[in-house]
Amino acid sequence: MTKKIRRIIGVSALIIGTLIFIYLGAISVWGEIEASFFNSMLRSDEPLDALRCPTVITTNEIGAVYGEFYNSFDRTAEMEIRTYISDGYVTLMNEVINNFTLPPGETEIVKVQFTADDAAYDRLVMVRMHQMKRRPFPYRNASCGIVVVNLPFLTGSQFLIAMISLGVALSAGGISLWALNARPIVWRRRRAFWAMIIFSITALIITITSLLDQWLLAIILLVIWILMGISMLWLLDFFSGKKLIDEGMNDEGDKKNG
Repeated sequence: MTKKIRRIIGVSALIIGTLIFIYLGAISVWGEIEASFFNSMLRSDEPLDALRCPTVITTNEIGAVYGEFYNSFDRTAEMEIRTYISDGYVTLMNEVINNFTLPPGETEIVKVQFTADDAAYDRLVMVRMHQMKRRPFPYRNASCGIVVVNLPFLTGSQFLIAMISLGVALSAGGISLWALNARPIVWRRRRAFWAMIIFSITALIITITSLLDQWLLAIILLVIWILMGISMLWLLDFFSGKKLIDEGMNDEGDKKNG
């Protein structure tokens, strides 16, 4: 196997690894955007920051969303939390109402469970939690979308860990394989090397920002990532009619080593 073929394999592994990151970011952003239209007739001036949702669940998993409510006021509040979860369709939903007394300085956690059967399109569980106006608390609400993955032998957390690990392994391994077979590292190849590192790190950051519900930032980074990818392919001579992943140098060294 020549060095040129090893470099091609390395770049291919890098691309697959970064596409895994983009896939994770894409399903997370898709879930959040879809859920933002679910049960959205009522609007609040500020979002309900208390809502916590998983990004992914699997088909045999029982998932849960949480709302953590802290009373920072000096009076007791009679709280009412209404949670709506899709019931197999976008237009159908289940309602869960939690009423509780929240003394000053105390915290109450509301937990609402769901399963993959609640998913709309068989792929997305949509949730909206309403904190009803109860003095001194204002009305607030927030939504989230949980993507259903058909892997019954894993949990959602295990799926995310496995996919991120695979993406890191392929990206790092691909860059390493390319670098080991791109010697001598002359100026243009050095630029390509750093471009690949930044390209893969940006894809990982897209995944992280998406999982942290910063989907607007993730979309901006995705546009930047695409432009970086085009630039990187040009540096690697993917668009050159003479040589692939080379820099105008002949491959005499490859022939000798082959």
